[in-house]
Amino acid sequence: MEHEIVNRETPEMKELISGIKEMTKRLKEIAETHRPLFGGEIYLTGREVCERLFISPRTLQDYRDKGVIPYTQIAGKILYRLSDIDQLQQENYKSTNKISVSISTKCRLILD
Repeated sequence: MEHEIVNRETPEMKELISGIKEMTKRLKEIAETHRPLFGGEIYLTGREVCERLFISPRTLQDYRDKGVIPYTQIAGKILYRLSDIDQLQQENYKSTNKISVSISTKCRLILD
């Protein structure tokens, strides 16, 4: 029985190291984008809510304090249900209610 010496320079070891690096990279991507379900709901972090609503962390804290936005706290971490954020956006959606009427190819009239 022959023993083969394997070091970092052998093609097999290079392939193994490359595979491990690729798997590590993919696992990091999954960990960053994975949204676990709790009771069938998707939860967002404060950072994700701020990005979605285009607000600062301080404004988000004000919304929590004033009861504008529902949240839950699990093990010291504050989380927000995606469905609550979607509902908040729908309730505060403002339509423009403007009607555009074409008078000619060069002129347009906008009625309020």
